[in-house]
Amino acid sequence: MIQVLSENLACFVARERAVVESELRMHLPLSSLPGARRLNDALEYAVFPGGKRLRPALALLASTLAGAAHEQSLRVACAIEFLHSSSLVLDDLPSMDDAGLRRNRRALHLVFGEGLAVLAAVALLNQSYALLAGAARAGRESSRAVETLVAEAARCVGADGMVGGQALDLETRADEGGSDALACRDLKTVALMRLMMTAGALACGAHSEDTRALADFGEAFGRAYQICDDLMDETYGSGVTGKPARQDARHMRASAIATLGAAGARRFAGQLIERGIARLRERFGERDEARLLAEAARLLLDRADAAAASDAHTHQTSDHALLEHTVPAFE
Repeated sequence: MIQVLSENLACFVARERAVVESELRMHLPLSSLPGARRLNDALEYAVFPGGKRLRPALALLASTLAGAAHEQSLRVACAIEFLHSSSLVLDDLPSMDDAGLRRNRRALHLVFGEGLAVLAAVALLNQSYALLAGAARAGRESSRAVETLVAEAARCVGADGMVGGQALDLETRADEGGSDALACRDLKTVALMRLMMTAGALACGAHSEDTRALADFGEAFGRAYQICDDLMDETYGSGVTGKPARQDARHMRASAIATLGAAGARRFAGQLIERGIARLRERFGERDEARLLAEAARLLLDRADAAAASDAHTHQTSDHALLEHTVPAFE
Protein backbone atom coordinates (compact mmCIF):
# COMPACT_ATOMS: atom_id res chain seq x y z
CA MET A 1 0.00 0.00 0.00
CA ILE A 2 1.27 3.51 -0.80
CA GLN A 3 1.78 5.75 2.19
CA VAL A 4 -0.28 8.90 1.76
CA LEU A 5 2.22 11.29 3.35
CA SER A 6 5.66 10.75 4.80
CA GLU A 7 5.78 11.10 8.58
CA ASN A 8 7.69 14.39 8.50
CA LEU A 9 5.46 15.95 5.84
CA ALA A 10 2.29 14.73 7.59
CA CYS A 11 3.50 16.27 10.87
CA PHE A 12 4.19 19.61 9.19
CA VAL A 13 0.79 19.69 7.46
CA ALA A 14 -0.99 18.74 10.70
CA ARG A 15 0.94 21.32 12.71
CA GLU A 16 0.06 24.18 10.35
CA ARG A 17 -3.46 23.06 9.43
CA ALA A 18 -5.34 24.79 12.26
CA VAL A 19 -3.67 28.16 11.78
CA VAL A 20 -4.13 27.97 8.00
CA GLU A 21 -7.85 27.23 8.45
CA SER A 22 -8.15 30.14 10.87
CA GLU A 23 -6.40 32.52 8.46
CA LEU A 24 -8.55 31.38 5.53
CA ARG A 25 -11.71 32.07 7.52
CA MET A 26 -10.43 35.44 8.68
CA HIS A 27 -9.54 36.52 5.12
CA LEU A 28 -12.52 34.99 3.30
CA PRO A 29 -13.87 37.95 1.25
CA LEU A 30 -17.41 37.94 2.63
CA SER A 31 -19.74 40.72 1.56
CA SER A 32 -21.27 43.06 4.15
CA LEU A 33 -24.00 44.12 1.73
CA PRO A 34 -27.62 43.28 2.55
CA GLY A 35 -28.92 40.58 0.26
CA ALA A 36 -25.47 39.03 -0.37
CA ARG A 37 -26.04 35.98 1.83
CA ARG A 38 -26.01 33.52 -1.08
CA LEU A 39 -22.76 34.99 -2.40
CA ASN A 40 -21.23 34.49 1.04
CA ASP A 41 -22.60 30.96 1.17
CA ALA A 42 -21.02 30.29 -2.24
CA LEU A 43 -17.64 31.58 -1.02
CA GLU A 44 -17.86 29.35 2.03
CA TYR A 45 -18.76 26.37 -0.18
CA ALA A 46 -15.83 27.08 -2.52
CA VAL A 47 -13.19 27.13 0.21
CA PHE A 48 -14.46 24.89 3.03
CA PRO A 49 -13.82 22.08 3.64
CA GLY A 50 -10.62 22.00 1.65
CA GLY A 51 -9.03 18.60 2.10
CA LYS A 52 -5.53 18.39 3.54
CA ARG A 53 -4.59 21.95 2.50
CA LEU A 54 -1.39 20.69 0.89
CA ARG A 55 -1.03 23.74 -1.36
CA PRO A 56 -0.96 26.21 1.55
CA ALA A 57 1.46 23.90 3.36
CA LEU A 58 3.80 23.85 0.38
CA ALA A 59 3.55 27.64 0.06
CA LEU A 60 4.51 27.92 3.73
CA LEU A 61 7.53 25.65 3.21
CA ALA A 62 8.75 27.57 0.16
CA SER A 63 8.22 30.95 1.85
CA THR A 64 10.08 29.86 4.97
CA LEU A 65 12.90 28.45 2.85
CA ALA A 66 13.27 31.87 1.19
CA GLY A 67 13.40 33.69 4.53
CA ALA A 68 9.86 35.10 4.79
CA ALA A 69 8.39 35.80 8.21
CA HIS A 70 5.61 33.50 9.36
CA GLU A 71 2.96 36.23 9.03
CA GLN A 72 4.05 36.85 5.43
CA SER A 73 4.09 33.13 4.70
CA LEU A 74 0.54 32.67 6.02
CA ARG A 75 -0.81 35.47 3.82
CA VAL A 76 0.90 33.93 0.81
CA ALA A 77 -0.53 30.51 1.71
CA CYS A 78 -4.07 31.94 1.94
CA ALA A 79 -3.66 33.81 -1.34
CA ILE A 80 -2.57 30.63 -3.11
CA GLU A 81 -5.51 28.66 -1.70
CA PHE A 82 -8.00 31.35 -2.73
CA LEU A 83 -6.47 31.52 -6.20
CA HIS A 84 -6.59 27.75 -6.54
CA SER A 85 -10.19 27.60 -5.31
CA SER A 86 -11.13 30.33 -7.78
CA SER A 87 -9.61 28.35 -10.65
CA LEU A 88 -11.51 25.20 -9.65
CA VAL A 89 -14.85 27.03 -9.65
CA LEU A 90 -14.16 28.44 -13.12
CA ASP A 91 -12.82 25.12 -14.46
CA ASP A 92 -16.04 23.33 -13.53
CA LEU A 93 -18.38 25.71 -15.38
CA PRO A 94 -20.39 24.31 -18.32
CA SER A 95 -18.48 26.58 -20.71
CA MET A 96 -15.16 25.20 -19.45
CA ASP A 97 -14.81 21.57 -18.31
CA ASP A 98 -18.54 21.13 -17.68
CA ALA A 99 -17.85 19.14 -14.50
CA GLY A 100 -20.62 18.34 -12.05
CA LEU A 101 -18.44 16.99 -9.25
CA ARG A 102 -15.62 18.49 -7.21
CA ARG A 103 -14.13 16.99 -4.04
CA ASN A 104 -16.86 14.35 -4.11
CA ARG A 105 -19.73 16.85 -3.93
CA ARG A 106 -21.71 18.88 -6.43
CA ALA A 107 -19.80 21.57 -8.28
CA LEU A 108 -20.47 25.06 -6.96
CA HIS A 109 -22.35 26.26 -10.04
CA LEU A 110 -24.86 23.42 -9.67
CA VAL A 111 -25.64 24.52 -6.12
CA PHE A 112 -25.63 28.31 -6.47
CA GLY A 113 -25.99 28.91 -10.21
CA GLU A 114 -23.44 29.97 -12.81
CA GLY A 115 -23.75 33.69 -12.08
CA LEU A 116 -22.88 33.41 -8.38
CA ALA A 117 -20.19 30.85 -9.18
CA VAL A 118 -18.40 33.32 -11.45
CA LEU A 119 -18.78 36.14 -8.91
CA ALA A 120 -17.46 33.97 -6.08
CA ALA A 121 -14.45 33.00 -8.21
CA VAL A 122 -13.73 36.65 -9.02
CA ALA A 123 -14.04 37.62 -5.34
CA LEU A 124 -11.51 34.95 -4.36
CA LEU A 125 -9.15 35.98 -7.14
CA ASN A 126 -9.43 39.63 -6.09
CA GLN A 127 -8.72 38.74 -2.47
CA SER A 128 -5.63 36.77 -3.45
CA TYR A 129 -4.08 39.93 -4.91
CA ALA A 130 -4.91 41.87 -1.74
CA LEU A 131 -3.28 39.19 0.42
CA LEU A 132 -0.14 39.07 -1.72
CA ALA A 133 0.19 42.84 -1.57
CA GLY A 134 -0.25 42.67 2.22
CA ALA A 135 2.45 40.02 2.51
CA ALA A 136 4.85 42.15 0.47
CA ARG A 137 4.09 45.32 2.49
CA ALA A 138 5.23 43.48 5.62
CA GLY A 139 8.69 42.90 4.09
CA ARG A 140 11.89 44.87 4.51
CA GLU A 141 11.67 46.40 1.02
CA SER A 142 7.93 46.82 0.98
CA SER A 143 7.32 49.28 -1.87
CA ARG A 144 9.46 47.41 -4.38
CA ALA A 145 8.26 44.01 -3.14
CA VAL A 146 4.58 44.92 -3.61
CA GLU A 147 5.16 45.97 -7.21
CA THR A 148 7.29 42.92 -8.02
CA LEU A 149 4.99 40.36 -6.39
CA VAL A 150 1.73 41.74 -7.76
CA ALA A 151 3.26 41.95 -11.24
CA GLU A 152 4.41 38.32 -11.00
CA ALA A 153 0.99 37.23 -9.75
CA ALA A 154 -0.69 39.04 -12.66
CA ARG A 155 1.69 37.33 -15.08
CA CYS A 156 1.07 33.89 -13.61
CA VAL A 157 -2.70 34.36 -13.64
CA GLY A 158 -2.99 36.22 -16.94
CA ALA A 159 -2.95 35.58 -20.68
CA ASP A 160 0.50 33.94 -20.60
CA GLY A 161 -0.29 31.94 -17.48
CA MET A 162 -3.41 30.34 -16.02
CA VAL A 163 -5.88 32.16 -18.29
CA GLY A 164 -3.87 31.42 -21.42
CA GLY A 165 -3.34 27.81 -20.37
CA GLN A 166 -7.07 27.30 -19.85
CA ALA A 167 -7.77 28.84 -23.27
CA LEU A 168 -5.32 26.44 -24.91
CA ASP A 169 -6.81 23.56 -22.96
CA LEU A 170 -10.20 24.42 -24.44
CA GLU A 171 -8.87 24.83 -27.98
CA THR A 172 -6.29 22.03 -28.31
CA ARG A 173 -7.71 18.67 -29.35
CA ALA A 174 -6.08 15.30 -28.78
CA ASP A 175 -5.06 14.89 -32.44
CA GLU A 176 -3.36 18.30 -32.39
CA GLY A 177 -1.30 17.75 -29.26
CA GLY A 178 2.47 17.53 -29.65
CA SER A 179 4.98 18.18 -26.90
CA ASP A 180 4.91 21.95 -27.52
CA ALA A 181 1.11 22.06 -27.43
CA LEU A 182 1.15 20.00 -24.24
CA ALA A 183 3.62 22.38 -22.58
CA CYS A 184 1.40 25.35 -23.45
CA ARG A 185 -1.70 23.58 -22.14
CA ASP A 186 0.12 22.86 -18.87
CA LEU A 187 0.65 26.59 -18.28
CA LYS A 188 -2.47 26.68 -16.12
CA THR A 189 -0.96 24.33 -13.55
CA VAL A 190 2.67 25.40 -13.99
CA ALA A 191 1.88 29.08 -13.43
CA LEU A 192 0.09 28.45 -10.13
CA MET A 193 2.86 26.14 -8.88
CA ARG A 194 5.51 28.69 -9.82
CA LEU A 195 3.67 31.43 -7.92
CA MET A 196 3.13 29.09 -4.97
CA MET A 197 6.89 28.53 -4.77
CA THR A 198 8.08 32.10 -5.37
CA ALA A 199 5.50 34.40 -3.78
CA GLY A 200 7.07 34.26 -0.32
CA ALA A 201 10.53 34.89 -1.75
CA LEU A 202 9.30 37.92 -3.68
CA ALA A 203 7.37 39.20 -0.64
CA CYS A 204 10.44 39.19 1.60
CA GLY A 205 12.96 40.37 -1.00
CA ALA A 206 14.93 37.12 -1.06
CA HIS A 207 18.12 36.72 -3.08
CA SER A 208 17.36 36.42 -6.79
CA GLU A 209 19.09 33.03 -6.97
CA ASP A 210 16.84 31.68 -4.21
CA THR A 211 13.80 32.90 -6.14
CA ARG A 212 15.08 31.41 -9.39
CA ALA A 213 15.70 27.99 -7.81
CA LEU A 214 12.21 27.98 -6.30
CA ALA A 215 10.72 29.04 -9.64
CA ASP A 216 12.53 26.21 -11.45
CA PHE A 217 11.29 23.71 -8.89
CA GLY A 218 7.75 25.07 -9.13
CA GLU A 219 7.70 24.80 -12.92
CA ALA A 220 8.99 21.21 -12.86
CA PHE A 221 6.56 20.35 -10.07
CA GLY A 222 3.67 21.92 -11.97
CA ARG A 223 4.32 20.04 -15.21
CA ALA A 224 4.76 16.76 -13.36
CA TYR A 225 1.56 17.40 -11.42
CA GLN A 226 -0.43 17.92 -14.62
CA ILE A 227 1.00 14.72 -16.13
CA CYS A 228 0.05 12.75 -13.03
CA ASP A 229 -3.39 14.36 -13.08
CA ASP A 230 -3.77 13.16 -16.68
CA LEU A 231 -2.83 9.64 -15.57
CA MET A 232 -5.35 9.77 -12.73
CA ASP A 233 -8.05 11.11 -15.05
CA GLU A 234 -7.49 8.26 -17.49
CA THR A 235 -7.23 5.50 -14.89
CA TYR A 236 -9.51 6.20 -11.94
CA GLY A 237 -13.19 6.91 -11.51
CA SER A 238 -14.72 9.82 -9.63
CA GLY A 239 -14.76 7.85 -6.38
CA VAL A 240 -10.99 8.22 -6.23
CA THR A 241 -10.36 11.63 -7.79
CA GLY A 242 -13.42 13.44 -6.45
CA LYS A 243 -14.24 14.79 -9.93
CA PRO A 244 -15.65 13.36 -13.17
CA ALA A 245 -13.48 10.68 -14.77
CA ARG A 246 -11.94 10.74 -18.28
CA GLN A 247 -12.53 14.44 -18.73
CA ASP A 248 -9.82 14.75 -21.40
CA ALA A 249 -11.25 11.90 -23.45
CA ARG A 250 -14.80 13.22 -23.09
CA HIS A 251 -13.77 16.62 -24.44
CA MET A 252 -11.27 15.11 -26.93
CA ARG A 253 -8.54 17.32 -25.48
CA ALA A 254 -4.78 16.91 -25.57
CA SER A 255 -3.24 15.10 -22.61
CA ALA A 256 0.08 13.58 -21.62
CA ILE A 257 -1.42 10.12 -22.14
CA ALA A 258 -2.55 10.88 -25.69
CA THR A 259 0.81 12.43 -26.56
CA LEU A 260 3.32 10.24 -24.70
CA GLY A 261 1.44 7.10 -23.70
CA ALA A 262 1.05 6.05 -20.06
CA ALA A 263 4.60 4.71 -19.65
CA GLY A 264 6.16 7.67 -21.42
CA ALA A 265 4.12 10.11 -19.35
CA ARG A 266 5.21 8.45 -16.09
CA ARG A 267 8.84 8.49 -17.22
CA PHE A 268 8.69 12.18 -18.15
CA ALA A 269 7.06 13.06 -14.80
CA GLY A 270 9.90 11.30 -13.02
CA GLN A 271 12.50 13.24 -14.99
CA LEU A 272 10.79 16.53 -14.19
CA ILE A 273 10.60 15.77 -10.48
CA GLU A 274 14.25 14.78 -10.25
CA ARG A 275 15.25 17.92 -12.17
CA GLY A 276 13.25 20.09 -9.79
CA ILE A 277 14.63 18.40 -6.66
CA ALA A 278 18.16 18.79 -8.00
CA ARG A 279 17.63 22.55 -8.29
CA LEU A 280 16.45 22.72 -4.67
CA ARG A 281 19.45 20.77 -3.43
CA GLU A 282 21.84 22.81 -5.53
CA ARG A 283 20.66 26.03 -3.92
CA PHE A 284 19.41 25.03 -0.46
CA GLY A 285 21.27 21.81 0.34
CA GLU A 286 19.54 19.55 2.88
CA ARG A 287 17.53 22.18 4.73
CA ASP A 288 14.39 20.75 6.31
CA GLU A 289 12.02 22.78 4.13
CA ALA A 290 13.79 21.69 0.95
CA ARG A 291 13.60 18.05 1.99
CA LEU A 292 9.88 18.32 2.71
CA LEU A 293 9.24 19.96 -0.67
CA ALA A 294 11.16 17.11 -2.32
CA GLU A 295 9.04 14.56 -0.42
CA ALA A 296 5.87 16.28 -1.61
CA ALA A 297 7.08 16.19 -5.20
CA ARG A 298 7.80 12.49 -4.97
CA LEU A 299 4.22 11.93 -3.85
CA LEU A 300 3.29 12.74 -7.43
CA LEU A 301 5.33 9.80 -8.64
CA ASP A 302 3.58 7.59 -6.10
CA ARG A 303 0.29 8.73 -7.63
CA ALA A 304 1.55 7.97 -11.13
CA ASP A 305 2.79 4.53 -10.07
CA ALA A 306 -0.54 3.80 -8.41
CA ALA A 307 -2.34 4.76 -11.60
CA ALA A 308 -0.06 2.59 -13.74
CA ALA A 309 -0.38 -0.38 -11.39
CA SER A 310 -4.15 -0.14 -11.23
CA ASP A 311 -4.49 0.13 -15.00
CA ALA A 312 -3.84 -3.58 -15.31
CA HIS A 313 -6.55 -4.31 -12.74
CA THR A 314 -9.19 -1.85 -13.93
CA HIS A 315 -11.73 -4.55 -14.59
CA GLN A 316 -11.03 -6.40 -11.36
CA THR A 317 -10.84 -3.61 -8.77
CA SER A 318 -13.53 -1.15 -7.79
CA ASP A 319 -12.99 2.54 -7.30
CA HIS A 320 -13.84 2.06 -3.62
CA ALA A 321 -10.99 -0.44 -3.21
CA LEU A 322 -8.60 1.82 -5.13
CA LEU A 323 -9.21 4.56 -2.60
CA GLU A 324 -7.04 2.60 -0.18
CA HIS A 325 -4.10 2.63 -2.58
CA THR A 326 -4.14 6.12 -3.94
CA VAL A 327 -2.24 9.23 -2.94
CA PRO A 328 -4.72 12.15 -2.82
CA ALA A 329 -4.65 15.06 -5.24
CA PHE A 330 -3.32 18.41 -4.02
CA GLU A 331 -6.84 19.86 -3.78
